[in-house]
Amino acid sequence: MKKCQAPDHPYCTHWVAEGEAICAAGHTQAAQVSTSRTAVLKASAGVITRQAVPTAPANLHLHFSGYDPRAAGGRQTIRLELRGTLPPDIRSLAVHLRSDLIAAGASTHRLLRTASGQWQPLLISFTSKNKEHGQYPLEVALLYEQADSILRKWLCTSVLFIPRSDVSLTEVHSVYLAAQKNVRVMAENGAIATLSGLGQSNGYAQGNMNIEINAKDASIAKLDMRSPTGKYEIAMGTIAWDEELIEVAADQEAPAKPGPVALPTVAKTPVKAVSNTVTSAIKSVTNSASLAARDKTQPHSTIRLFAQNEWVLGRMEPQPQADILLCHSSSGASENARLTRRISARHAIIRRKAQDAEITDVSRYGTLLDGVNLEKNQPYPLLAGMQIEFCASVRGIVKLQVLAILPHAIIIGDADANLDTELLYLMKPETHPISSDTNAAPALPLLFHSKAGFWYRNAQTLQDTRLDGLVGVKALPQLPTGCRYFNVPYVNVQGKVA
Repeated sequence: MKKCQAPDHPYCTHWVAEGEAICAAGHTQAAQVSTSRTAVLKASAGVITRQAVPTAPANLHLHFSGYDPRAAGGRQTIRLELRGTLPPDIRSLAVHLRSDLIAAGASTHRLLRTASGQWQPLLISFTSKNKEHGQYPLEVALLYEQADSILRKWLCTSVLFIPRSDVSLTEVHSVYLAAQKNVRVMAENGAIATLSGLGQSNGYAQGNMNIEINAKDASIAKLDMRSPTGKYEIAMGTIAWDEELIEVAADQEAPAKPGPVALPTVAKTPVKAVSNTVTSAIKSVTNSASLAARDKTQPHSTIRLFAQNEWVLGRMEPQPQADILLCHSSSGASENARLTRRISARHAIIRRKAQDAEITDVSRYGTLLDGVNLEKNQPYPLLAGMQIEFCASVRGIVKLQVLAILPHAIIIGDADANLDTELLYLMKPETHPISSDTNAAPALPLLFHSKAGFWYRNAQTLQDTRLDGLVGVKALPQLPTGCRYFNVPYVNVQGKVA
């Protein structure tokens, strides 16, 4: 029921049933779109049914452990573990760290998920050498990426306390443990909560003592009550704490679009085929690949291609943590396995710096550059002709030589002349070689990354050929005879080709 809706009789008080054209006084009702309550409910139900069920926020937090704030002025390594629930299709996460305690101010790592669903822990190294005592923020960002797009993003901020070199345990308790988020020692900042049952003998306190200390994510490692000097030694172990990860809106990042460049010229290839090649290149992004020949005795029988601005070198294993995988190669399998273990999973990092390059040792066993042991987490300039040796304590495990540093790529080969069968091309993404590069390394093939893929340039004809399987690479000069193209850099490790 509703009141009369006649426009000429605005003061009529008669009630009109739903759907009636006139009221009891004979007033014609204004035409309206009739929507019944049933129709409204059905429409609402339809909207609710069509709405996607929102993804429940993941209850994630980072567990920090192994931190000793008393180790002022030295190097430290803390353990970082991801705890919580994530969908099973998320197999890896990029970890970006930012702090003044980290070399270069920031570092990038990757969290990997095991077959059992657990996340492998990360070991984060930093140094407080030449740093003023105080609190240093540590910003952490976890990114779930697919096809160069960030689908989900989590953030948290923690604090690392660097005390004075002469700090006492009491000060560490009162300053760090009381102020650190989610780390708290109860009973007046770690003081003894209860002390009872003391007897008296000859004026001295004797008997049993009941000591209760309630600590969250911190522990008393040593409690010596038998000191002959009358002093009690209480030593604190390493500290652990949790930081909650807050999910924020992911910044959608589309693949970088290359600037205007000339279309490649491929000999004896129709224009339509070239157009299809360029179209397919734009649709799929390739940042790593390899060229491998069946005959391993050929020079440069394997060429591994990487298009990044930073490359991690580490141990070759079934679930690698590095981009470039290293292993010892000799006649004995047991010796190879034993010596390869002397290479850290993340041993060193090579970065581009404008037209130059630098290398940073992040390993447990050390890195030699032209025979000089590098200081850990300290970048050093990388020049053409330099030799890089992995593991400073045991010589001869893996030794590489920088063959050329070009504006678009760093070329590295095996330093042993008898094992000159592998080349590493560390390329700037979407960067063409300049004309002078054709004469920079005449004995090496000129390869570069462009249009989301890898290309070969003929130094004589200056023709560019895409190495994506659409064009055969067997007949290209300077490449291994009968080589094949693979869309992964290590086919035997990554399970693509046996």
